[in-house]
Amino acid sequence: MGVVHHAAYFVWFEHLRTEYFRALGFPYGELERQGVFFPVVEAACRYREGARYDGLVRVTGWVRAPQGVRVRIDYRAEQEGRVLAEGYTLHARTDAQGRPGRIPPELLARLMAEASPPGEGPSFEAESHGV
Repeated sequence: MGVVHHAAYFVWFEHLRTEYFRALGFPYGELERQGVFFPVVEAACRYREGARYDGLVRVTGWVRAPQGVRVRIDYRAEQEGRVLAEGYTLHARTDAQGRPGRIPPELLARLMAEASPPGEGPSFEAESHGV
C-alpha cells in the first residue's frame, strides 16, 4: 500500500505534545518528578489521506484553553501541502495515583496565553518522516 500505519499519527501527536511542553519550560519528565501527570483520557483522529513512506510529515498543534483539570490539544498532519489527518487528545491533570488535581499555576498561565482554536492564534510544529 505504501502508506504508514494509522497508529503512527498518535505517535506523531505525542512527539509534538512532549516537545511543546518542553518549549514552554515544562518538560514531561520534570512535571512527573513533581507529581504532575497529564494522561490521555480521550483521543480521536480523522484520516483524510495516507502518509507515504519516507515522506516528511509536518504536524501542527494548537492548545485550547484548559477547562478545570482538562487540557485539549488539536493536531493537523500534512505532507507536501496535503492535509493527511486532523485529531485531538484530551488530557486530565492527575497525581501519580491517578487522582485529579489542579494544573500548576505557572503552567496554567502559559497554556492560557497560548490557547487558540485550531488554525488560529499560536501554533507549534514538529516534523517526522513517514516510517
